[in-house]
Amino acid sequence: MRDDSKTGPQHRGTEESKNFSPGIPPTEPTTALVSAFWRDIMKFAREPALYSLGHTNGVGTTLTPSVADGEKGLRRLLEATMLSRREQGDILPSLLARQCCEFYESLDLSHRKDFLRTLGRDFGKCLAHQVVASAQAYIDAVAAVCGTEIPTILPRAEETLRESLRPLYEKFFDQIRGLPGGMPFLITMRSNLLDILKQEGSDPHLRALNESLKSQLKQWFGIGSLDLERISWDTSASVLEKIVHYEAVHAVPTWQALKQRLGPGRLCYAFFHKGMPQEPLTFVQIALLKEVAGNVQDMLNNPHPEVIDPTVAIFYSISSSQKGLAGVDLGNFLIKRVVTELQTFLPTVSTFCTLSPIPGFRRWLTTALNQDVSELLTGEESTSIKRFAGEKKSSASSILSVGKRSYFLANRETQEVLRPILLRLCARYLVLEKRRSLALDPVGNFHIRNGACMHRLNWMGDSSAKGLAQSFGIMVNYNYILPLVEENNQAYLVDGSITLTNECVNAKPDDGPEMTALQWAVKQAPEAQRMDDRGVVRVRIGRDRVANL
Repeated sequence: MRDDSKTGPQHRGTEESKNFSPGIPPTEPTTALVSAFWRDIMKFAREPALYSLGHTNGVGTTLTPSVADGEKGLRRLLEATMLSRREQGDILPSLLARQCCEFYESLDLSHRKDFLRTLGRDFGKCLAHQVVASAQAYIDAVAAVCGTEIPTILPRAEETLRESLRPLYEKFFDQIRGLPGGMPFLITMRSNLLDILKQEGSDPHLRALNESLKSQLKQWFGIGSLDLERISWDTSASVLEKIVHYEAVHAVPTWQALKQRLGPGRLCYAFFHKGMPQEPLTFVQIALLKEVAGNVQDMLNNPHPEVIDPTVAIFYSISSSQKGLAGVDLGNFLIKRVVTELQTFLPTVSTFCTLSPIPGFRRWLTTALNQDVSELLTGEESTSIKRFAGEKKSSASSILSVGKRSYFLANRETQEVLRPILLRLCARYLVLEKRRSLALDPVGNFHIRNGACMHRLNWMGDSSAKGLAQSFGIMVNYNYILPLVEENNQAYLVDGSITLTNECVNAKPDDGPEMTALQWAVKQAPEAQRMDDRGVVRVRIGRDRVANL
């Protein structure tokens, strides 16, 4: 994922930026500044992909070298931006906000931290005198409308009071959002905030600033403001290039590989926002098949992927392009919108399923094995592992070496020993391990929260180096059974219940460890509710009843 704070044409931070501070803000716009502002608007309208907010255009220089006046000058500029008066006109606040953006873009990440700390600390409150005046006006309005049938002045007084209670930096965000290129600038700012909070997560001002900006982004990127577009080989080259760059699940090695993923039997959809018309915010790749897939390499490398009258849509990759939109629910909206789209023009498709990675499995297992092997493995499993690995090698080290040494998995005897063990441990990880009351695995949490049912584990579903390193090659199918989606979502959020298809519960030994592993996990769950009329079973996450192995 791209980090715009460190690379790209927008970032011009150098050692010189340490000596830069904002100049004295103008009290009225000059003709040259206004002309430059309107030129920027026209440029953004014509070529939004080539425009970046914060570039300098040579008109009205806004950065003057000064060490001593840095924070003081910044505070003065921010105050002028957020506390502009009506008599200064409508355009001056926009020019000042643009000047703040230019200054911010000139800084490296360490100095952006100083900017954001000043913004959060000094402008995270409302103005007390405005709140008092608005509150008094509201009280007066309530008194004035008592006994009248149409309290016309009350709604305005309420709105004025609400506005006075907003932190000042929320008004700053509003001003930037209205600028050409303002939306991607704010997303980059939030990305910087997230990077800084990883190092200084205890700073209350930065945390409050981050939560406020995330809340604003959630409003601006609501489902009503997003446009769904199908990505095809005829899509603009700049967008296709970004699809390749942002693909986070299964890398696109060549343009020919991309062409195949967009060709017959394959689909790709993305969400776009009017404020970022050339930026695919999140996108999903789909394979149209006759049955639920269990191996991603078979799908990606199939030279003839088109099938007649497909009945299954496999969502095999979903990626997000903007780190600054973390916590903004785009992916769940995307899948549901795409399902609706497919139902319209592909009526033969009745099954909507994923083929998903399990990125946290190996990391969890490594930690668990280093803590207590006996709590994870049965005596029979430990004996089987030692039989092929040798007495000198521990069970934990034998298991963890898989994934680093792919030839291990090519050995038939090794597969016979490790396959049922790793599948059972993976089922435990997906069904029983939790963070608070929700699933521990991030991809599992996403799909289950989105209303999907866990359907099947797939041994060697992803034999790539990445797949082996993340989950020993195991993948999982999540089935979106449409009549149950909303109910599953509610059950998961209310009491942490996961829904699995009945195939998991009714598995027989001949069905293989992919199915019997999930059956074992269901039996260990604290609570399980059979719903045979709907073809599913619902279990509460946890391992209160996991036997002491």
